[in-house]
Amino acid sequence: MLVAWEIDAEDVAGSEERPDAQSASELITDVLLNVFQGEETMTRAHVILHVATPLHMQMISEGAAAVERGEEWTAEEGPIRVTLRP
Repeated sequence: MLVAWEIDAEDVAGSEERPDAQSASELITDVLLNVFQGEETMTRAHVILHVATPLHMQMISEGAAAVERGEEWTAEEGPIRVTLRP
């Protein structure tokens, strides 16, 4: 299974501006925590450690840099694929 969704400005709480890599990453982490809220602590920890954290690090570094250059950027960790667009 592959999970993909698009983040719009209205998805980022209180933001009238276009979301940046940091706010998109925070939203993805929040969604993952909600999706796995009924799971055991070790399962949630695994998702954060092995999916959310690597995606976050990639999004705020390579992803943000690519978007600054006007390029589309995609990363995939486990069942989650993220695409950032300028």
